[in-house]
Amino acid sequence: MKNDERRTRPAAAGPSLSALTAAALALPGLAQAQVETDLLYSRYEEADLPGSREANGQDSERYEIDTYLFRLAAPLGDQAFVANVTYETLSGASPWYVQPRQPGVDDTPVQVMSGASIREQRTDVQLSWALPLAGIDWGVTLGYSTEDDYRATSGGIEFEYTPQGVAHTISGGIGYSYDKIEPERGASSPDVIAEADKDSLSAFAGVSWVLNAKTVLQTAISYGLHDGFLSDPYKRAYVADGPTLVADSRPGEREQFTVSARLRRYLSGIGAALHADYRFYRDDWDIEAHTLELAWHQMLAESWRLTPSLRWYSQSQASFYAPYYQSLRSDGLASSDYRLSPYGAVAVRIDLRKALPGDWEIGGGAEWYEADGSYAIDTVEVENPGLVEFLILNLRLGKRF
Repeated sequence: MKNDERRTRPAAAGPSLSALTAAALALPGLAQAQVETDLLYSRYEEADLPGSREANGQDSERYEIDTYLFRLAAPLGDQAFVANVTYETLSGASPWYVQPRQPGVDDTPVQVMSGASIREQRTDVQLSWALPLAGIDWGVTLGYSTEDDYRATSGGIEFEYTPQGVAHTISGGIGYSYDKIEPERGASSPDVIAEADKDSLSAFAGVSWVLNAKTVLQTAISYGLHDGFLSDPYKRAYVADGPTLVADSRPGEREQFTVSARLRRYLSGIGAALHADYRFYRDDWDIEAHTLELAWHQMLAESWRLTPSLRWYSQSQASFYAPYYQSLRSDGLASSDYRLSPYGAVAVRIDLRKALPGDWEIGGGAEWYEADGSYAIDTVEVENPGLVEFLILNLRLGKRF
């Protein structure tokens, strides 16, 4: 997908170092005793955009994504190696810009879609190496992602340290990514860049406490800095009193701050575990966001595990965002991207896994997500018509050797 146009997805992660770090910011597993392989397939489908929110009054199809992931985790003495290879195929249409339904008559914002269906592929490779050194568990990661018009190279180093005789673990890390985009669609237009790049730096620090034999608490803070081309070359913004359409234009720098807390509680009497996560986010584009997630991990008999979860999200808008503009801003910034708008969202997920003889495991699950202004903490006076609803179905096959 294009630049910031790619949908949000969980980052690939290796097996945990221990029960402590399973509840924290896990590095690749040093305690790995067996070679593990996993094959995962997922189908992502966005619901059609209703005609009532589309400029042409007709329902519009949106993105469909098929994802195939292969994971290999192997012990190397007291070290461990993890490889994740992901291949995706994407097709569909994406939001292009927002305009009033009838300029000068009806100011209700409606979405204009990209029109012709987009088809592309993405390949992503993530490698992790974990090793103990000087009493500290270290992890080194390298990654490379490529698609039709986008390249990203990343790397990072993380650590975990448990002082002798205490019930807490300290973790931290730093990462860097270099991304380059070379737009294809519309590249002949005078306001579309030929190529651009972005540098991203991230860092985190966390502490995990074993409160008792059944409870673990973790808190963490993180920081991100993005510098370079942060706009979307394929999007436009509508201006009523000037040139009708202008290029999507965002600041060339973005600082992000996050504070999070995670609680893990094991309920031995019923063979279950409660996971509760909270995350607060703020950036210098004036977006503030809250995320709350609850998950229940239930063992059924000896070989089944059922995990239902519920996630709620709410954010404010970026300072320069508007569904559309009456006139050009003095700073030249403009974006009607729904991900910069004020909204809330809920997601419901269920996952089922079964252990099979011969160290095999199968599983599957589904997740439904809906973004809507009514889910936000604060009242959303004008909802972006491009807010998304999607369904993800996934299948998994794993084997230990």
